Amino acid sequence: MEQGNNVTFESGTVIGGRYRIHGLIGRGGMGEVYAAEDMRLQGKIRALKVNRSSVGTGLRSAEEAGLLMRLNHPHLPLIVDYFPPSGSEAVELMVMDYIDGITLQAYMERHGGLLPASRVIEIGMQLAEALRYLHGQQPAIIHRDLKPTNVMIDRSGFVRLIDFGIAREFKPGQLKDTVTLGTPGFAAPEQEGDRQSDARTDVFGLGALLHYLLAGGTSKAGGSKSRGGFEAAAGQPGLDGSWLLGGPPALAAVIGRMTDPVPALRYESMEEACKALEGCLYGDAENGRGTQAGHPISRVPTAQRRQTVMVASLSPGAGGTFTAITLAHLLERPGGPAIAAVEHPVLEPEWHALLPAAGKQNSQGKASPDRRYVITTSPSANMAWYRLDPSSSAAAAQEAELQLKHRLMLQAIQAPVVVTDVSSRWLSTEMERELAACDCLLFVADPFPSKWTIQRLAAAKRICFEREAAGKGTYWVANKDGKFGARGAWLAAMPAKPSCSIPLLHADEWTDQMWAGKWATSNRRWHALLERALSPVVNAILAPA
Repeated sequence: MEQGNNVTFESGTVIGGRYRIHGLIGRGGMGEVYAAEDMRLQGKIRALKVNRSSVGTGLRSAEEAGLLMRLNHPHLPLIVDYFPPSGSEAVELMVMDYIDGITLQAYMERHGGLLPASRVIEIGMQLAEALRYLHGQQPAIIHRDLKPTNVMIDRSGFVRLIDFGIAREFKPGQLKDTVTLGTPGFAAPEQEGDRQSDARTDVFGLGALLHYLLAGGTSKAGGSKSRGGFEAAAGQPGLDGSWLLGGPPALAAVIGRMTDPVPALRYESMEEACKALEGCLYGDAENGRGTQAGHPISRVPTAQRRQTVMVASLSPGAGGTFTAITLAHLLERPGGPAIAAVEHPVLEPEWHALLPAAGKQNSQGKASPDRRYVITTSPSANMAWYRLDPSSSAAAAQEAELQLKHRLMLQAIQAPVVVTDVSSRWLSTEMERELAACDCLLFVADPFPSKWTIQRLAAAKRICFEREAAGKGTYWVANKDGKFGARGAWLAAMPAKPSCSIPLLHADEWTDQMWAGKWATSNRRWHALLERALSPVVNAILAPA
């Protein structure tokens, strides 16, 4: 390892007695990012960011690092550890969640430099949510470096804002920034030292980033003359839409206001900017698409979007597995989208016994990158079951390798709807992030609150809060519902009002059904009950855009 500002870490280097370096995965103007194995958490992969120390910039203090470590938002990476500069090594190290995805710059290049206006607006709205959360901290945190390489998009299309290398706290009464930093073409004029950065600085940065995406990846490098890439007089952004490769002129007007050289003439807050962008996307609610000045922005049809559905139990035995398998059966229908049902690898293999008929429907099976799975299809070929193989010896492999194989398997699934059963095995940082990031989440609770724990309730509420902030749907399911004296108290004790109620099935009949190799939905009477019980979820998943 070299010393000073050119510090590099070789593969195998252990940091802080905990993080083993795997290799370099990114490099920027202020440092590098390495993939590292967290040896205290069974090989969980982390991202280790190396910031070159420079007095007065970025984090540069354990106090500010501690502030960032307290942040918790689905569109921000979770920062888990921090090492201040020490000795002759003029670098600070920040450890955060590893994001399995690519930068927005790479995402744009992968699409030939052209993104639909609707997709650009959706990206902007997700970033606006993250920035609104940062600005709401006490004191407010201003990111100040919004650019395509500081935004990550994971495999599900979920956006995360990364790299807080020049983030700073807003200081009331301070006239200007102590240090002038920013990326030419994206930085607001006040970052040159004219005045202090505030929330409107990030409004400018987000607008500049959206301009870059909508103009085919072109941006004028700029200092004070170009005003961050937008030559215009104060109050006259001058964005007439000629640079816009797709979308309505009204969108150009919104971005023009976001990038006005004078902060007072921009949107006052990120919330206002987000509402303006949302108006461009959803302006015409009746037709299901945004309409501005006669130029529609088409929304991506639900059937063409990959929807990830996860089912979790509030407590062991609450019925998450039953609900997941039942939901998958109910979603499978003639003319409907293809469905994939997955038994998450954190579980003990159980589906092989619950779905004996499925194993006979496809004797050849399918190849899978993750050999822990046996994949079978229904006779209609519209349903694929990904069941853990109880005889698999893959459990001896390293955790990091198993996670990679599972991600590769999920990536290979082509079905528009993927239902994953995690049952009650979701109390870990990684699993909580999966639940927070999925498109649709079901939390299943049964009438036995004695099994509920403070830890699970707090984690569930935290996940639901993050999902609500991100505009994602969460459904609470009251399972094994029936007529009993304390029913009202049970429902009232649940963290949220249940959207669905699954009746308690007769134990003797259900046992006979399972031993006959049939699921509950094969019983006509039960099928009607279950379809009615889960109709809010089924309708939401299958509804057209």
